[in-house]
Amino acid sequence: MKNYADADYIHARIAAMRSRLLAGRDYAVLVREQMSASAPGNTLLDREALFREQIAPVIAIAGAYAPYTPLFVAFLRLYEVQNVKMLLAKAADMAPPEQWYDIAPHAIAEKELLQKKLTGEDLRSLFAGTYLASCFAGAFAPRRMAIRLDLCAAANLYNAACLLDGQAQREFQDVALKRVAVLTLLWSSRLQTYYSARDEQLASLLEKFQAFFSGPASAQVRLLEEALARYADERQKSTGQKPSPIDIERYLERFFYAWISSMFHRDFHSLYGVAAYLWLLFYQIQNLYRIRDGRRFGLSAEAVLDALFCEA
Repeated sequence: MKNYADADYIHARIAAMRSRLLAGRDYAVLVREQMSASAPGNTLLDREALFREQIAPVIAIAGAYAPYTPLFVAFLRLYEVQNVKMLLAKAADMAPPEQWYDIAPHAIAEKELLQKKLTGEDLRSLFAGTYLASCFAGAFAPRRMAIRLDLCAAANLYNAACLLDGQAQREFQDVALKRVAVLTLLWSSRLQTYYSARDEQLASLLEKFQAFFSGPASAQVRLLEEALARYADERQKSTGQKPSPIDIERYLERFFYAWISSMFHRDFHSLYGVAAYLWLLFYQIQNLYRIRDGRRFGLSAEAVLDALFCEA
């Protein structure tokens, strides 16, 4: 059933769904139960079932109020892009991660594709005419295409906000641009650390991202760069060491988590609440994955709590 609700209904549903998300103390209890030697079996679901369980509330309301449907679908496609990266990795003869994100009925790629031996040309044909078409243009270049996929997902979310009117559009775009700033610094750090990319290479790899967002996002990027520099200086002074790449990523994600959490209660009628819930759910899913994997690999409760994207 579609288009059965109005904005107030959706905001009320979002408020109720937000109240059911885990808080810091909930994570602490869950982690200690899961990591204790007496905990019976693995009570957390496997990753794919866990994702489907967690994302179900968003899928349930995605079509309820037509003006918000593009936003919800664009958010779900942040996960679909990860599925397409798996197909890209297989086409490049790289070992893909074993995680498929089921966003049916809003998916354009089905899990059965993992059973096929796809080439770069197959991917180009498969996604022709979709929101991912531009990601597979030109010569087959898996690393560059993976970056394009992330760019496409961010641009898709930003463009979905353009379909809204007035204040709602500005509010959702504000959230999207803040996330874009985080992604810019995350990618820069990863490319420098893991691929030894030089400044000119970074500029080249991120050129389309910069072209699309350089105007509206540049101010957000500068502010976040300044915050990251202050964090690095403080860590250098307190520990005598520069932050590691993992420290940087954790700082950036927690920075965004703290900011988006603060925006949820800004106004019941505001789009900030809708956007905040979606991102808080994103972090909850990542946290539950980390708790599950922490148990799987026998990590201590303290190590797992330290790895979560929120303060527990």
